[in-house]
Amino acid sequence: MARREIDQFTTSRKVSKVRWLEGSIFPEKDLHFATALHLDGKANTIAIWSCQNQRQFEIVKAEDVKSKFKPTQLAEAPHRGEVLDMRAVEIQDSLLVTASSLGEISLYKAKVREGSGSSLENVARHRHHGFSNLGVAEATSVSVRPQALNEIASVGEDSRLVLMGTENIQKTLQRSDYVGAGLTAVCWRSSSSLAVATKIGQVRVFDRRDIAKCVATMQDPQQLHPLTCIAQHPVEVHRLATGNDDGVISIWDVRNMSQPEVKSVKIHNSVVWEVMFHPNQPHNLISCSQDGTLATVNWKQAVNEHMSDAKDASDKHVATYWASIRNVLSVNSVDYHNRANVMIAGSDSGGILHSVQ
Repeated sequence: MARREIDQFTTSRKVSKVRWLEGSIFPEKDLHFATALHLDGKANTIAIWSCQNQRQFEIVKAEDVKSKFKPTQLAEAPHRGEVLDMRAVEIQDSLLVTASSLGEISLYKAKVREGSGSSLENVARHRHHGFSNLGVAEATSVSVRPQALNEIASVGEDSRLVLMGTENIQKTLQRSDYVGAGLTAVCWRSSSSLAVATKIGQVRVFDRRDIAKCVATMQDPQQLHPLTCIAQHPVEVHRLATGNDDGVISIWDVRNMSQPEVKSVKIHNSVVWEVMFHPNQPHNLISCSQDGTLATVNWKQAVNEHMSDAKDASDKHVATYWASIRNVLSVNSVDYHNRANVMIAGSDSGGILHSVQ
């Protein structure tokens, strides 16, 4: 097991989500990212930031007093409810789509200008998730359709999968309702297929042409814990990754959906909040957890070492853990800038964590 110190910039609020922003509206000399900020009893907000291109930075050592990572907040806008997921939609102007604890899906438009004058505006909002008795249901996850950035999928604890367009998120394009299994995460496998994760440990696959019917329901009998996150391999369409509430990450080979091959590795000591395949090195996974750490793991090496029984990855020397001495609370979100090779994360301690890879 390897442990490395990660740089941290501290805000005054919990950082529940972080996402890199890319696109033509952003000046190339800087990097830009968005955060979802939360303070108990106070308003929730979305903020956009800029920072120097971190390729010139080195990883900050634990004994360094001054941080080299000093982002500048450019704009901030209020958000109804806590942000449970956030994704960037890069079309004419950069859009952010969020999923809310109130069951709402919201769109924010960012305008970035050098110097002052940047803005962030909520341009649309609609409640797509709720229970039949009019009770509030959390919208737990959103995902943007690849190769067609004008379509969004959302899921919620009401067991509903919804498709909507960015031009009019109030209009439901398609909807699928299931009883008894709250949905926790969604990802597009391709432009025509979606996968969702459930609270009862299942992965369900849907055909975008008719999401009223579930194509396949898969479950690993060795891992019955609720799934908390899901990610699609950037190249291999048959491969998915999931994380669960026991710190386990699983790799799914779904070429045979009636009998998927699942390999699992216990990476964390608590809930895995997010998992993603490294965009430039997809044999590596990046994850973050309530245990206060980020982790990178070579999942191919883990599988080759026959870790299908979810043994602790730290015993096999295939995982690297990233932590800050100033953060002992949950790391809620992580993202990786594939061109600048910079990892960023957000934590309950108010920290925006940062590392050049």
